[in-house]
Parts: sequence; C-alpha cells; structure tokens
Amino acid sequence: MQIWPILSRISISLSLTSLFLGLASKTLHAQASPTASKKAAISAFGTYSRISTDRDSHKNNGVTFGGNYTRYLNWFLTPSLEFRGKIAPGGTVGEKTFGGGIRGERRLKNFVPYANFLVSYGRLTFTHPDTSGPGKPYLYDDSIVYSTGLGLDYNLTSQWAARVDYQFEHWNLGQHNTFTPQVFSIGILYRIPFRPYQSY
Repeated sequence: MQIWPILSRISISLSLTSLFLGLASKTLHAQASPTASKKAAISAFGTYSRISTDRDSHKNNGVTFGGNYTRYLNWFLTPSLEFRGKIAPGGTVGEKTFGGGIRGERRLKNFVPYANFLVSYGRLTFTHPDTSGPGKPYLYDDSIVYSTGLGLDYNLTSQWAARVDYQFEHWNLGQHNTFTPQVFSIGILYRIPFRPYQSY
C-alpha cells in the first residue's frame, strides 16, 4: 500500500478546501449575518447522489444520508462532527461507504457554504464477477476511503435547507489499484435545535 501518494492527495485537497472557504468568506464578508444565538444543533440530511465511479466511465445512482453535531463558538468557521453514509448500487460495480469526520461552515445570510474531510469504510461489490479462474470468485473488495468535499446549504426556513454537495473520494484496493470516484448530490437538510444540559 503506497502511503505517500495518498497523503499528497489529501494535503492538496485540504489546501484547496481552505482556499475556497477563505475566498468565499472574503468576497461575501459584507453580507455575513450575525452568528446564531443558539449554542449547538443536530441536523440530519438526505440526498440523491450521482456517482462517477472512475471505472470505465460507469455512473451509479444512489442515496447519501447522515447527520451533524454543530457547535456555535463564534469562530470564523463553525465546526461540526459529521457522520455520512452512501449506498449506490450499480449494473457493474456498486459502492457503499460509512464513516465520519470534521466539517467547517460559514453562514452568509441564507447561504451556508461548507467543507469537510471524512474517513470511511468502503465496500465495492461486483455484479458480474469473473468465475473462470480457480478459487473463489472476486465478488467484493474493501478499502479505507478518504474524501474531501464542498457544499452549499440554502436556508429555506430556520430549520429546513436545500443542499448541493460534491465529494472527491480516494479508494485504495491494493498496490497500483487506486481510484477516485466523484459524488454529486442534491437534497434537503433538517436542523434540530439542541440545548446542552445545564445543572442547577
């Protein structure tokens, strides 16, 4: 397993993500709204996803779902922990990923651009495995999946938002066997106001 190419891809993706958020915040600084008075929130989201599998130009349809725990700390970027899963069956190759990571967002009136970095367990399933050779057929394979992404939530109300999301994934199934699917998603997000426990 080659570690340095993976680390270089991750560092480049993180650098681009930071640059995007910096430029977006400077450009729209005059439109920034005051930080919300609430201390924390839990949100859940669901999207339709279109996956470019990086395998012979195959594209899969699927769903992405997950949730966030967000803390409002009056920082330049609002941090949160994110859990995310993706299920995308396909005619040739199917993908499933389940994992989590960190996310930062910056509210600009009704627009909430964000960036994330996730580490997931991923599984590929092959619809038409090769059964001609000896031994067990190659039905599936597993990988640790690193992904960086950018997205935009548009607040429809204080609790509901429309979402557009892009994720760039890196899979490694062994030496000289890596690929980089891209995931485009559209969907909705629901925020649940959350009040931390207070002792008296």
